[in-house]
Amino acid sequence: MKVTLISPYPDVGSFGLRTISSCLKKENCDVQMIFLPRFFTNLSRHFIDRFENRTMDEVVEISKGSDLVGISLMTNYFDNGVQITQRIKKDLNIPVMWGGIHPTIRPEECLDHADIACLGEGEESVVELVRKMKAGENYHDVLGMCSKNQGKPIINGTRPLPQDLDSIPFADYAFSKHFVLDNNKTIRPMDAELLQKYGDKTYTTMCIRGCPFVCTYCCNNTFNTLYPKEKRVRKRSIDNIISELLQVKNLWPSLETIRFDDDEFFVYTVEEIREFSEKYKAMIGVPLSIPGITPATMTREKLAPLVDAGLKYVRIGVQSGSERALKLYKRPCTNKQVEKAATIINEFKDKLDPPAFDIILDSPWEDDNDLVETLMLLTSLPAPFFLSLFSLTFYPATYLYDKAKSEGLIKNDLEDVYRKFYYGCKKTYLNGLFFLLNEYTVRGHRISPEMMRLLTSKSLIKLRINWLLYYMLKLQLIPIVIIHRVSYLLRGAVNDLKKGDWHRIIRFFTKQRHAAYSTE
Repeated sequence: MKVTLISPYPDVGSFGLRTISSCLKKENCDVQMIFLPRFFTNLSRHFIDRFENRTMDEVVEISKGSDLVGISLMTNYFDNGVQITQRIKKDLNIPVMWGGIHPTIRPEECLDHADIACLGEGEESVVELVRKMKAGENYHDVLGMCSKNQGKPIINGTRPLPQDLDSIPFADYAFSKHFVLDNNKTIRPMDAELLQKYGDKTYTTMCIRGCPFVCTYCCNNTFNTLYPKEKRVRKRSIDNIISELLQVKNLWPSLETIRFDDDEFFVYTVEEIREFSEKYKAMIGVPLSIPGITPATMTREKLAPLVDAGLKYVRIGVQSGSERALKLYKRPCTNKQVEKAATIINEFKDKLDPPAFDIILDSPWEDDNDLVETLMLLTSLPAPFFLSLFSLTFYPATYLYDKAKSEGLIKNDLEDVYRKFYYGCKKTYLNGLFFLLNEYTVRGHRISPEMMRLLTSKSLIKLRINWLLYYMLKLQLIPIVIIHRVSYLLRGAVNDLKKGDWHRIIRFFTKQRHAAYSTE
């Protein structure tokens, strides 16, 4: 049986889809994968613009002869999923299956377009589906699947969550029958060069499934309700993780970073993290990135061995410094925990890249006082750090979605949710202070709490003196940016020389020469 799996995302990681591919290959299926990353000059168009017709023509051509097409779908990629599905069904009349978080929370809506929708973690469900399709049997009763039978939707329940994660095969990174959209122009067979180009020399995997928290803006808020009596947080064994990374290291010699894309990596115990760190340092030795950590679980006992093993980057969910907002979000941390976590991370600033702190803006339930509380919290944290600033998006079936819907804040799901660009923060004065603060902290500088109090003073804002202070800080940034940029280029050049890599240096001087010619 031939199966084509399609990823509409801007990267080629697609951990879930690659894992499904490995499971199907164990069933002796002929599997091919198509990755469709795109570059946008206007990032706000990311969830609005459709694929070009020539790209869809190539997708159809590659998919010919398939018995099933599977598309991975997050909510913001709904339009892309519909476009691909319509072309496949129009030109090839092949059954199309959608999987991912959106089909899990809105299967009926998805069946308006796709023939099959996969609920939850799909490895076992997809394998059973394919077995029945190969045998010509009725597949409309597969647990964890929803489908159409003679035009009528059949909604089956969720399948029990797999508890033994070590039994699931590693993600499929074989080049054979993998294809990628290159430079927004043409779909090419994947090779080492293209994997390096679109994978950013980074291998992404997951060590944990599930999240212990129920933040009201997050899909886990919904996902956890689907399995009320099951153990939702499951961990892979340390040896299983190391085996995967050894395999990848041999497959991908140019690998520069390994990324653990877990919701909360620090659910591992101190003993487990020490075991992992010892083995990782001895056998892997590649810089490590862990973007899933909360202040509530951050401890020095857990961070120190990871740093020693090669940890370079962490991202921490802060979201807000307002106690009122944290209560609404059901965040499992306090400002004191944030400050403590930031201090612990700063102890290792000579070995770690600046950490990122996630912040949510544009909440209709936060007022100016809430935002000022968050700004004051951030000015108290040791630099350097980077702010990941998100515009609050109401994802379907979450508590905040239901709240926003009941209050009339969502008029149209497609326009107000699916197509919303979550980095598109509103251009307000207080939002601008978050971006200004980020320009300082990412370069190791700070805006003092005293200055932030002046910038947010209602009296000074009323007199418009705040703008004088704002632009004064912007001017002070100019020499800081120049020094930081020169330092960055020099460090990069030294590292390239140590590695014997002249390519980036040559490209830099070539650009300068072209720039000089263009101004003459």
